[in-house]
Amino acid sequence: MINKCIYFILLCFIHSYAGSTYEYGYCARSFSLSSTLVADNYHSFNSLSNPALLNQSKEKIFSLSYYALSLDRSMQTFYYSQKLAGNAGLSIAILRTSSGEFIGTDSFNNPTNELSNKDYYGLLSFGVGSKKGTGIGLSMKLHYSNLYVNELHIDKYTGNSITLDLGGLININSKLRIGMKLSNFLNPYLTWDIDRGDGLSNSYQEEYPFIISYGAYFNIDEKSNLFFQYNSVKEKIYQSTSIGYEYISHDNLILRFGCTDDIDITFGFGYNFNIKQIPLILDYAVDLGSQGEGVSHLFTWSIGLND
Repeated sequence: MINKCIYFILLCFIHSYAGSTYEYGYCARSFSLSSTLVADNYHSFNSLSNPALLNQSKEKIFSLSYYALSLDRSMQTFYYSQKLAGNAGLSIAILRTSSGEFIGTDSFNNPTNELSNKDYYGLLSFGVGSKKGTGIGLSMKLHYSNLYVNELHIDKYTGNSITLDLGGLININSKLRIGMKLSNFLNPYLTWDIDRGDGLSNSYQEEYPFIISYGAYFNIDEKSNLFFQYNSVKEKIYQSTSIGYEYISHDNLILRFGCTDDIDITFGFGYNFNIKQIPLILDYAVDLGSQGEGVSHLFTWSIGLND
């Protein structure tokens, strides 16, 4: 029953597996480019795509994402990154997802109990590399999940874990870069504690999938960038191929498009307000709903400060 409840809640985020809410997309730019940023130039939130990208960081960056999703779902992300001495960088991120209360159903489609879910992720990432951009990075990811299974919140399911992600980046030249990321490669277990409100509790472990992501970034010209990414899961839960395209229409406006092998189209834009030479950037993406769940709007605000 618990797995069916979780599947229903996570259906419209992405695939159904432990930690799947994290894979939905943590910023509007990533979503509009169909999550193809494993080999990107460094931007805000990019250490979540690949911690190795932190070796390119040049300033302090503060960012905030807010997703107003359909079906009473939401996602918020806070991000901070800092250049370190040498060719290194550090970032901290907090991501929260939630699904509002709704009535669940059993395998015969009969109504059961009221359900709600919240996931919290905390990430500490570090990356180091050469002056040309080639490098490696590591992320420590803390995950806390909370699932309530009735309107009185008597039955409660809580899960927690600490996992590691490893990333690598190879800078071929100024126009071509190759990136790779191993997600959940160490301690890939989410431990659930089940409290049914009767004074008795039990626990079990759910395994995160081992995800291998690799891709490429290609700078076509001074106004155009092309992205490619392939994700493979060891347990064969899913495989995906995505491409993204970014066009700088003028100094302040950037248009973005993406597509997956399931022909899910994504798009959005970015705008740099550049207030008194301080770059304040707004990124926007729209989720049209791959499962017919309705339209969702995704916003990210970022500001960069020189040391």
